[in-house]
Amino acid sequence: MLKYFGLVFMKKKTIYLSIGIAIIVISSGIVGIYLLVTFFENETHVDGNQTPLGRYGPGTVFDPQLQKTIIFGGGAQDVTGYELFDDMWTYDSTGNIWSKIVPTNKPSARAGQTMVYDSFNQKTILFGGWDENIGLMNDTWIYDSQTNQWTEVFPNISPENRQSHAMYYDPVFQKVILFGGYKDTLPHFSDTWEYNYSSNTWSELNPSSSPSGRYGSKMVYDPINQRAILFGGRSTSILDDTWVYYYGNNSWSGLITAGSPDTRYWHGMVYDSNNHKVIVFGGRHAGAPGDAIEDTWIFDPATNQWTEVLPLTHPSNRMDFSMVYDSNSQKTILFGGFRFPGNTLGDTWTYTYNSNNWSIVKGSDP
Repeated sequence: MLKYFGLVFMKKKTIYLSIGIAIIVISSGIVGIYLLVTFFENETHVDGNQTPLGRYGPGTVFDPQLQKTIIFGGGAQDVTGYELFDDMWTYDSTGNIWSKIVPTNKPSARAGQTMVYDSFNQKTILFGGWDENIGLMNDTWIYDSQTNQWTEVFPNISPENRQSHAMYYDPVFQKVILFGGYKDTLPHFSDTWEYNYSSNTWSELNPSSSPSGRYGSKMVYDPINQRAILFGGRSTSILDDTWVYYYGNNSWSGLITAGSPDTRYWHGMVYDSNNHKVIVFGGRHAGAPGDAIEDTWIFDPATNQWTEVLPLTHPSNRMDFSMVYDSNSQKTILFGGFRFPGNTLGDTWTYTYNSNNWSIVKGSDP
């Protein structure tokens, strides 16, 4: 049995299971053909193109050099068991195409890692996550999309092992900022760190005050006000607070906002750089159907106010999915996630702020 963030999943799928299915396919005629389609269907069946397996907890960034979304790893579950992934995919929103990419070296299979894009150095930074053989991790990896290569780096000190932490990139100071994350014993982390790619150093920042320890929160950068915005997460309870962080003076401040979203963690949150708005969708919320919600909220950094919007269609309730802002197409991209009960999800959606419209563009939303 696997415990992932306190959730209990069935045993891991094994190679033996896959081989057994292949033998049945080879020896069982028409029934075998059916099983072969079932075995491979999540990799190749959508519009005749490859698509990623449905998953929760992958690392995700938008790479403006490629003009594509990149996902790495994550996990999946169904009635037969669970699996952690070490695969890597790009999504081209212009052509609506998922493509699998195969670097020669890469991080181990994991879920709960966080990735950000360093726009100055044109690199993706990955930190931490959960590996079934090691547990919580604190490794740092660099991905170069121009060479399709991952490189593990070894700073002298690093944040403690964790998963489901919040990270963003500050383009003014050219630093990656990390906050919080999950650990096996309470309280969860409430520390703030910076990573400098040029010197390959992690440094703890020790602000005088900070949000409570938590995991599953999200944090984005607000370039107009040169600050980060953090929302939600889970501590000893599920939270609905909004915080801002200024790297320039190393200070956290809680915001008092009217009409904020309900308590949640493992939600999606992006900064729409074209419209200068923060967009939040879904997440885990105790008592909701499937323990997950399906609402869309907008935070306006100019007024520090939240507003719920009500698009005619939207993704179904879910948590721990991928969500990034694609500055090329000026759309938010959402992929996958999960809810209780049921399998992990593998559908792809886009959200357009100006028309307040969610559109499913790949797969189906059960």
